[in-house]
Amino acid sequence: MHNEFGPVMQLGYIVDDIEQVAMEWVKRAGVGPFYLLDGVKMDQYYYRGVRMDVELRLAFAYWGQVQVELIHPLDSADSFYNRALKEAPGKLNHCATVVKGDLDALLDRHNLADRVVHAADMSSGLKFVYLENYLPGGLHLELIQAQESTLHAFEGMRAVAEHWDGKNPIRPMADVAADIAGLNQRDL
Repeated sequence: MHNEFGPVMQLGYIVDDIEQVAMEWVKRAGVGPFYLLDGVKMDQYYYRGVRMDVELRLAFAYWGQVQVELIHPLDSADSFYNRALKEAPGKLNHCATVVKGDLDALLDRHNLADRVVHAADMSSGLKFVYLENYLPGGLHLELIQAQESTLHAFEGMRAVAEHWDGKNPIRPMADVAADIAGLNQRDL
């Protein structure tokens, strides 16, 4: 069977304390380092078709080939993120895939527009939608359309995690480029 969604590349959690949860991942499963983005303001964010302003803290790390994403809402908007934080804080919220090609066309081909619970177009070129309760067990499925630069950063984070020595487990996202360059200098 051909799967246009692509393989699962991310497990997503909505949390109320990114540092605490990241350190639990580090200590229990050896996942890291986590790259942290503070004060991310969502461009063109829609929850159930209503545009709203949303601000988040995000952290990303890799567990083998799978990205672990931690999301902490910083605002009080009645958004998907704040509802998830109230209903199931820290629980697995969604699995994500990176789709090839145009996300809107994929949604149209599979008549999935009515399943989209929230969506955003980021100024970075990243675009995503969550399909509500799409996966067995009530998990959401996030479909991501990403630019090559984002995919390159993801691959770089994965490579850094593969060679991580356990030091400096939570880092600013600005460190990604230097960490990738450090790997390249080691000819890894």
